[in-house]
Amino acid sequence: MSGNRITLIIVAAAAVAIAAVLTVGGGVDLPSFGGRGDGDDGERASTNAPRAERQEREQREQPPRAEEIELPENPGEVRGTDPYALTRPANLRRALAVLDRRRRQVEGVFDGLRVAPGRIDTVIIHPDDRRTNIQVRPDLEIGFETTHDFPTQADFRKGGLTAREVDVRAPARLLRGIDEQRSGSAERDVDYIVIGKSIIDFQVEVNGYMRVRTPRPRYFRLENGRVEAIG
Repeated sequence: MSGNRITLIIVAAAAVAIAAVLTVGGGVDLPSFGGRGDGDDGERASTNAPRAERQEREQREQPPRAEEIELPENPGEVRGTDPYALTRPANLRRALAVLDRRRRQVEGVFDGLRVAPGRIDTVIIHPDDRRTNIQVRPDLEIGFETTHDFPTQADFRKGGLTAREVDVRAPARLLRGIDEQRSGSAERDVDYIVIGKSIIDFQVEVNGYMRVRTPRPRYFRLENGRVEAIG
């Protein structure tokens, strides 16, 4: 073996040994795959933190599954603070979907919606001179459903609702606005919220009523994004 070749082998071995010592001792930060160092990993973790927090918050806000709900025998005992209360957006959306399937089956409209934490009551107006009184509860079960004959006005669709026209966040927005104008908790004190159409301009209206023996005022209206106390 020539002297030059031996020299090259010795130099290469020495370089490998030095690199190993420096790496173990922390003297050199070697780049990770892709050219990104440990500092980038921390940066990625920091970037992902808001996403993780948002996912955790969304999981908390998810409505309980219908089979997990244990309702009191009297739906009037449900409060707006209960996780399955129908005044909450996600719960209201699911319950409205149940009602809207019934409405579409008869090609009718809702004659307003009475939304209480423990039930939604409405009347479906049929185009063939019939009406259906129907109620849905937080477990998405139909509380009752009865149909009877009743004359239908020619322009019944103008004054009627469909689920598409209902802003499911409106009740929660109304309750937040009420808290700015009275003591107590509107979410806890709410009795029911009425969603309907004006007989004048057919705009969707949202009115809220607090339970008796709660702080006054107890009647509020949400109009053009503003909450107004009525009485």
